[in-house]
Amino acid sequence: MGLVTSANEKPPKEYVDAMKSLAIVARELPQALNARDHERMNDHILLARPALDVVQKYWRDRDVDDTNEANAAIRAASKSISEISVSVHLMSLSPNPLAVEGAEIALKNFQTACKTCHTTHRLELPYGIDRIK
Repeated sequence: MGLVTSANEKPPKEYVDAMKSLAIVARELPQALNARDHERMNDHILLARPALDVVQKYWRDRDVDDTNEANAAIRAASKSISEISVSVHLMSLSPNPLAVEGAEIALKNFQTACKTCHTTHRLELPYGIDRIK
């Protein structure tokens, strides 16, 4: 059985943990990119990939009609992480302004994908608590 919840129901711990991991990536990957810290960037990529798999499974298994936008955003986020991975590899070989630019664009796309899904599918409750719509 999948990780299915209904509106305003708490998501499973696995999903919450995955979202926390992605929040770390979204917050710290830009800093690592600005510092050209390839090792830290790679650590964030390795943190993001399994978290995105959990989030993708959650939305794919969800028993509601309006998950197409969430699934598209997750695919975009996964693509962006893959593009950042390629850029990190190229930057680790030699200084490469095009790889840096590619990573910056992919990072913006990743952040946009996250924001798109949150805007559409997250309900903010009092006291800083969020619930999935």
